[in-house]
Amino acid sequence: MIAKPFSSYDITLGLTALKNRIPPTHEKYPTIIEELSRYEAGEQGEQYILQLLSENELPKNTYVLHNVQFKSKVDVQIDVLIVAPSLCLLLEVKNIKGFLHFRKNPRQLVREEEDGKYQILGSPEIQLEQYCLGLKLLLESMKIKAPIYGVIVFPFNNAIIKTPSDIFPVKIGREIITYLWNQSESQKLIDTEKLVRILSNIPYESTTFPLCNKYEIKRNEIISGVECPQCGTIPMVRTLRTWYCPKCKKSNMHAHEQALKDYYMLINKTVTTQEAVSFLQLRNRHEAKRILKANSLERIGATKSSRYILSN
Repeated sequence: MIAKPFSSYDITLGLTALKNRIPPTHEKYPTIIEELSRYEAGEQGEQYILQLLSENELPKNTYVLHNVQFKSKVDVQIDVLIVAPSLCLLLEVKNIKGFLHFRKNPRQLVREEEDGKYQILGSPEIQLEQYCLGLKLLLESMKIKAPIYGVIVFPFNNAIIKTPSDIFPVKIGREIITYLWNQSESQKLIDTEKLVRILSNIPYESTTFPLCNKYEIKRNEIISGVECPQCGTIPMVRTLRTWYCPKCKKSNMHAHEQALKDYYMLINKTVTTQEAVSFLQLRNRHEAKRILKANSLERIGATKSSRYILSN
């Protein structure tokens, strides 16, 4: 059963917003496009694995969670976590094609290019070791003892493993179903429903944003205005309690909500009314105040320089 379904990562949402709000001529645009493509490919692979797990019968009382994040002694971000009565199985999903080598000393994943050159990639072994340790420490803190396994999964048949990992099993997409059944035992070591509730509700504060800081992009280089959800035009025009797109002629009452999320992801997690007037291209502070009161978590301060806490 899928207990925590797929959702896009913060970084993917942020890079999408950034791509839409810098001109294609910007010096960082190629970098943004390249990184966004990489994250989207990763998400595609994870969605495929989740689809496989949802379409096949799993051991009784087994739950699947996507993108499990928490802080233990180490930072943990598990692509796909399978919680079964007798084990926890962590899947590190890598949607990478080509000839691949798992190297050691130092540990690296190396892709062999067609021209004979090599591309050095981050080590999924190191990531998986860290995540297994983090989950082990979390379970121990809750007095839960259960086997924890890690598997490196290449979702599609376009990866050729020339040098396999000597630490973790490496599987191609569909192999993960039989692997799970083979590893599962009849004994119950985990209250799966309880653990899933805990893992689904662990508070985690993302440090992904704002992306302008990460990519060293100046605030005045970000295209301001509300984006049309129909055609992507920026800016829409504010009319009486709605937004009008001069290009596709569509109106939308809530288009500013995504613009405020973009501001949060790209520029700052808080905003003043004057900054909102500028970014949303509003007519006055009264419009901004009305919008911010309805679309913020909290107001800090009671003067004109009050800041509103946003969310993504």
